[in-house]
Amino acid sequence: MPTERFYNLPAGKKNIIKEAAMSEFANVPFEKASINKIIKAAGISRGSFYTYFEDKHDILAYIFEDVGEHFQDTWEECAKKSNGDLWKTIGHFMDESVFTTKEKFIQLMKNIVDGVQLFGVTNHLSKEAINEQLPILNIMYESIDKSKFKDQSIEAFGVLISMLFFEMFKGLEWYFVHPEDKDKIKKVFNKKLEIFQYGICKQELI
Repeated sequence: MPTERFYNLPAGKKNIIKEAAMSEFANVPFEKASINKIIKAAGISRGSFYTYFEDKHDILAYIFEDVGEHFQDTWEECAKKSNGDLWKTIGHFMDESVFTTKEKFIQLMKNIVDGVQLFGVTNHLSKEAINEQLPILNIMYESIDKSKFKDQSIEAFGVLISMLFFEMFKGLEWYFVHPEDKDKIKKVFNKKLEIFQYGICKQELI
């Protein structure tokens, strides 16, 4: 992870460095990303870079950390707006997060996922990612009204959330290929939410 010296930088400076790194990671596969290009775009020296980060894995970890904080804030805002209703929260989140995600970040993610030599990147981040995911899942869980859930455990909630976000990311991928289909994407996603919420089979009276 970044050093304390980096975290003590003004917010504007941190953002410039983050945006420079995101641009480079979006332009080329991660293993080909150039630290020299990042520092040139950010307007910092190579020496400064290495007082902030150990390597490019560190700055990628910071990008994910920053995205995670934004994700948490957006989720809590959507849950509050929806009075804890999961299905309305997901709908608001789709509008306020998915459709406003920068294409640069999506391309960055594609470069990471598509690169055959990038298992080292994800393994490098995996322990920290797990540690970050658990508190976020707890926050998501606590912000939702679960009184109508048949299984109110956090384990069941986590499974449901992972399925919902899988469908959301499929919509995101569709959106960046065909942004003109935004209304159609929302309609398809809402239909999937309806099936998740109510099921597909008729309920038999006992």
